Amino acid sequence: MNKILKLSAIALLASSTSLMAQTKPFEGGSIALSVSAMGAEIDGSYTDGNSMRNTGSAGKVAALAGIDLSYAYPAGKDFLVGFGANYVPLKAKVGTGKSGDSSSALTSQVEVKDLYTLYIEPTFVLNANTALSVKAFWSHADLSVSNVTSASSDMEGYGAGIGLKTTTGANSFVKFEVSYTDFDDIFARRNASGSGSATSVTADPTMVLGTVSIGYKF
Repeated sequence: MNKILKLSAIALLASSTSLMAQTKPFEGGSIALSVSAMGAEIDGSYTDGNSMRNTGSAGKVAALAGIDLSYAYPAGKDFLVGFGANYVPLKAKVGTGKSGDSSSALTSQVEVKDLYTLYIEPTFVLNANTALSVKAFWSHADLSVSNVTSASSDMEGYGAGIGLKTTTGANSFVKFEVSYTDFDDIFARRNASGSGSATSVTADPTMVLGTVSIGYKF
């Protein structure tokens, strides 16, 4: 009887140790380099000096590269909670727009720079080498609009994503992720001058990213 109890205790301990080790490949700090395919869309409205309002949308597809820093804490036998930050040193021209009639037409260029993201990432371990993660995040980017009297100087918003992370070595991994960001409205305005009329534009940017990351776990 004593032997059975001892064997049962050893088996239970071994099982517990194995379950705890399940999260081990994904714990701790990591750094990763990422490449993303971006699809961005801006839905906007334009109001001219006669208070006439028009709506429209514009889109852009681009490739982005960035760097990611994160730390994951074990919170169960097959569950972790991670926190991290991502930086994309982009400088992308989103587009140009013409406002006003033929006598006061004005072309403006919109540029987005330096995208920062802070996130929390619950992670579910599927097996010894693979984990599924979901992510909630806040993003911020600097904004520049040319040839206007006043405009938003940045844009920020919230988003969510889902990813699959696979270890490729003792301390290396690859991760595939899809995310969506809904930014707050941005605006631009040109005051009346000469024979022209005041014009204003309000836009709602959104962004979808498909990302591949290659990283190292400390």
